Amino acid sequence: MRMAHYVAMFACALGGCGFATRSDELVCSIDDDCDADRACESGFCVVADRSLEPDAGGGVVPDAPTDSTPTPDADPFEAIAALCTTAGYTPVTGITGALFKPVGTNRSWNAAQADCKDDVAGATHLIVMSNQAEAAYMATQQGWVGLFDNDTNVFISVTGETTDVRNFDSGQPDNGGGDENCIQSRNDSNKLDDDQCNNGHVYVCECDGRASTP
Repeated sequence: MRMAHYVAMFACALGGCGFATRSDELVCSIDDDCDADRACESGFCVVADRSLEPDAGGGVVPDAPTDSTPTPDADPFEAIAALCTTAGYTPVTGITGALFKPVGTNRSWNAAQADCKDDVAGATHLIVMSNQAEAAYMATQQGWVGLFDNDTNVFISVTGETTDVRNFDSGQPDNGGGDENCIQSRNDSNKLDDDQCNNGHVYVCECDGRASTP
């Protein structure tokens, strides 16, 4: 029996003890007929397959859970808003996706637009009332806004938006004198009025990430 034991150990060394390895020299009827590291299978003592044993807790070790929660896309406006905040723009309650900066210096329309545009390249311009909330905000302000006549007697926005809100005063625009090609918000009515572009007015700059022309 001892010689057979050494033969089996030699076979285990050659074949590896991690797999069930049969030894024809060690016949058995029950597990007790075999050495402690072997089991009786089909009448022979075999090396137990350790890879199938349960973990110390008595169960199979599960795979580590995977996080199935998708990572939300970053808001592209956040980076722009940070730059605009540094340039003096602030949020307005009830308005999302835009920041604003009223400027109290009187400038021509072109100078005002250039000043706004230079704050954050490709992201700032004279205010364009994209929705009723922005129109309501501008009604509390005054001065130049981002609307101008493109020489076809049609007022367009500096951002190219075609659905912007335009609350003109009664009888406006009237192109008084034939050269009122820029739009301001009047301080007496809080509504829009066309005016000569070279006149000096205060103005409101907007940061919404939109490029503008001119």
